[in-house]
Amino acid sequence: MSDNTERSLWGSRIGFLFAAIGSAVGLGNIWRFSNMAYQNGGGAFLVPYFVALIIAGIPIMIAEYALGHKYQGASPLAFFKVNKKSEWAGWWMPTMASMGIMLFYAVVIGWCINYFVYSFDLSWGKDTGTFFFNKFLLLDQNSDTAYTLSAINLKILFTTAIVWFLCWVICYKEVNHGIEKACLIFMPLLLILTAILVAWTVTLDGAGYGIREYITPH
Repeated sequence: MSDNTERSLWGSRIGFLFAAIGSAVGLGNIWRFSNMAYQNGGGAFLVPYFVALIIAGIPIMIAEYALGHKYQGASPLAFFKVNKKSEWAGWWMPTMASMGIMLFYAVVIGWCINYFVYSFDLSWGKDTGTFFFNKFLLLDQNSDTAYTLSAINLKILFTTAIVWFLCWVICYKEVNHGIEKACLIFMPLLLILTAILVAWTVTLDGAGYGIREYITPH
């Protein structure tokens, strides 16, 4: 591999910080974590979580940043500079990010765009589950546990294509003009929307009971 080409750099530290936070904070933290904690012991779930965070998560993150800073390159180039035979390890992360995480998140963001439009007239009605599976995803339930795809929702296909195009535009530009500017917009927006969502949910009936069940060890 060669690193003779000129590398684009971050325009500001805050841009890099927002990008780093954006790579770590996702739907798993906001959408799935509370549900997983509730189903696996409530507050007791936080004990192994923080142990894993301190023992594995933070050290691996520090090692990743240190490696990238020292060798000034993406993960394949950085691992190549460490040892020519270890370049394959550097391709693992971008491959998983593009073929696994990106494929999933692009579709979910496409869903969100559709649901943003639905929110103006509350198209999902009272039975939100039936609407999501049967009318939105167009799934037919053949048994108590299995669903089959009956058709392709062109709205989902269209919005997912929009998401892929926007991601391509952001990645096509240099780091300081693409990813950094996107993070400077969307990360504060994520914080604001999350704060609004949390503030609204604590006003709902049973919120206090739900919070106690969430943090009480079982």
